[in-house]
Parts: sequence; C-alpha cells; structure tokens
Amino acid sequence: MTEYGDRFAAAVAEELRAQKARVGKTNDEIGEEVGVSPVTVLRYLKGQRQIPVDVLGDLCKALGADAGVIMQTALFKASSSPVASAASQLEKVIGRKIEVEKAAYRDDNKQAESGRSEDVD
Repeated sequence: MTEYGDRFAAAVAEELRAQKARVGKTNDEIGEEVGVSPVTVLRYLKGQRQIPVDVLGDLCKALGADAGVIMQTALFKASSSPVASAASQLEKVIGRKIEVEKAAYRDDNKQAESGRSEDVD
C-alpha cells in the first residue's frame, strides 16, 4: 500500500473507533452483528488489518455510522500533509489570540467610554 493508502486506512479506522466510543458498543457486540470475531473487530479498529469494503459497510451499519461520512472524513485527514495540519493548528491558535485581543480592546474602550461619561456629569 502507498503512504497515502496507509494514512487513509488509518483514518478510516480512527473514525470507526470514534463512532464506537460514541455509541458505546463492545467488540463482542460489533463482531456478532458483523459476523467476525471480536479480535478481528479490534484489529480492524486499530488499523492492524485492512477492512474489506463489504465489512466496512457492515461495521458502519453496526455502529450506526454513515459510510460516506466516514470515508469523506478519512479522505480529508489522509489528504492533509503534516505541514498543512501544522498550519491549520497555527491558524486556529492565531485566530483565538486575535479574538482575545479584540475582546480586550472592546473592554478597554468600554471602560474608557464609561470613564468619560462619568467625567462629563
């Protein structure tokens, strides 16, 4: 498998694990619904074993997940390079800092305006 394929498969497994946590099902329950052993479910969800397409559909059904959403999210994660991911995180941090600074600026202006209105009285 290519590097991209490995990232995509890992992202699919990650999304399935997240969905499993949301619904609170055990590997035993999922395995019974899908028709595989709990150990196989564990290996699929840890990315230790490739998930055949038909099994992916069954896993999504057992977890109440939309396979299209799982695949689209995995596609996005696999397509993001480490540099793009770091840049995205940096943008979030900078964006938060700017919002904090704007709020502080507004607060300072409100205090200054209220101080002026008291001086006028």
